[in-house]
Amino acid sequence: MNENFDLGGSNSAQEPEQDAEGMVFNLSGVNDDVSFEVLPKGTYDAVIEELEYTLSQSSGAPMVHAVYSIVGGEFEGRKIHDYYLMTGKGAEFSLPRLKQLLTRVCPEVSLDNFNPKTFAESGVAINRMCQLKLVVQTQKKGDYKGEKRNGVREIMSSASVASSFLG
Repeated sequence: MNENFDLGGSNSAQEPEQDAEGMVFNLSGVNDDVSFEVLPKGTYDAVIEELEYTLSQSSGAPMVHAVYSIVGGEFEGRKIHDYYLMTGKGAEFSLPRLKQLLTRVCPEVSLDNFNPKTFAESGVAINRMCQLKLVVQTQKKGDYKGEKRNGVREIMSSASVASSFLG
């Protein structure tokens, strides 16, 4: 931990895991109306950082949550979250993107006997390079209604921008 950055508490030089109860913060001056910059519509190089099999908070449907990190350019390190619902209303939109991920980035994964939990937990896709075609969408409902968010329109292999059918 940086010696010039004092978080307070009984022993502020220790890592939080070691001294979580002794940490004290003054949050009165923290802006709680923080927003983030939406990336412009376009195609971005990315790496798959995380995959998690979980359940949707809103519907309870099984899904795979993917976290991509932008590689290179002015948006280096920015995170893009995508959700692949396996059942329910959202599946008609998310399953085609999941199939793109599998066929274009993880072609060794079988489509015939695909198990989303096994896939996510295996780590086979972690650190794989890809390209994401992002759009800007306005949220229509929920906590973020009216806010602009990035959406993944297409997932491509890291060398396939020229072959994208969505231009």
